[in-house]
Amino acid sequence: MFRFVVLCAVCATACAGPRPRSQPDDFVIAFSSCLNQNYDSSFWSTIGETKPNLFLFTGDTVYADTLDLSVKRAAFARLRREPYYTTFKKYTRVLAVWDDHDYGYNDAGGSYRHKREMQKIFLDAFDEPRDSQRRAHEGIYTSEEIILHGRVIQIIVLDARYFRSDWKQGPRVPPYSRTYLEDDREKSTFLGDAQWQWLIAETQKKADLRILVSSTPVLSDDYRGERWGAFPRERARLYETLRAASGKWLIVTGDRHFGQISEIKGVLRYPLVEVMASGMNTVWEEGAQEPDRYRVGQTVADINFGLLRINAKAARVAYSVHGGDGRAQLAGELEF
Repeated sequence: MFRFVVLCAVCATACAGPRPRSQPDDFVIAFSSCLNQNYDSSFWSTIGETKPNLFLFTGDTVYADTLDLSVKRAAFARLRREPYYTTFKKYTRVLAVWDDHDYGYNDAGGSYRHKREMQKIFLDAFDEPRDSQRRAHEGIYTSEEIILHGRVIQIIVLDARYFRSDWKQGPRVPPYSRTYLEDDREKSTFLGDAQWQWLIAETQKKADLRILVSSTPVLSDDYRGERWGAFPRERARLYETLRAASGKWLIVTGDRHFGQISEIKGVLRYPLVEVMASGMNTVWEEGAQEPDRYRVGQTVADINFGLLRINAKAARVAYSVHGGDGRAQLAGELEF
C-alpha cells in the first residue's frame, strides 16, 4: 500500500535487571502502534528506559493480513516470544487494542467475518483476564480509572474496527492505494449502538483527566485514508459526547507510521489535543510530509513513541513524541 522505511532502534539495556519506578508524583503512560513482528523489535528497550507505569498499544500490534486464523495465531505467538517485548512486560503493564492489520486485513471494519474468533485470539494474546468485560461483550472497547492524589484519571479505549461501517470508496490518488469519501448517511456508524451507549455512560462518570484512545486518528481532515472525519455525523457525535463530560480530554492515536501532535480549537472550551505515535519499526516518509491543518509543529519521520507524564498533585499532564533515540522531538502540556 504505502512505501515504508524499515529502521532499527537505538538498543540499550535490552535485558537489564529491574528498573526503578517513576517518582511518586508522576504516573507515566507510554504508547505507540504499528509493530511488524518480522522486523527488529529492540525499540521496546528504548521505550522501557522511560520507566512507564503503563503502555498503551494502540493498534497494529502485529501484521497478519489474512483470513487464515492459524497465521494470525502464529503472528501473536511470535510477538509473545520476542525477547525485547517479554523483558518490557516484566516491568510495564500493556493495555492493547487492535487496528486493521492485527484485527483482519487492511482497512477492515465491521463486515470482517472472523471478528468474533479474532476477539478471543487477540485478548488471549494480551493475557486479558477470563472474567474481563472485554470477553463478555462484542468488541474489545474498555475503560480504566486511576486515582492519583484524589484525582480521577480515566482511560477510555475505543474499538474502531468491530462495528464500523465499510468505507465509501473514493478515487485512487497516489501515493494512496485507495481513498475514502465522506459518508454522512444516518445508517453509517463508527462505533455501533452498543459501544456508543457504553461510551456515553462512561463519560457520565466523574473524572478530572480523560485519555481517549482511538486507533483511527480523530483530527485528520486532510488525510484521505482512514479517519474519523470520513464519518462527519459520527465525529460530530463524538465531539458532543466529549463536551458533555466533566474534566479535560486528551486523545492518543497511531496508525500512520509517523508521529505528530494535532490541536483543534472551538470543539471544546479549550484546545483539543491529539498525540499520534506510530511506527515502532517502520516509517511512512511520504505521509509525514503531507499537509495537515491541525498539526502543531513538525512531524516525527522516525520510529517513535508517545509519552504522558501525569502529575496529579499539580493537575498537569506533559505529553511528548519521542524518536528512535528516545529523545523528545515534540512536546506540550495540559492543565486539568
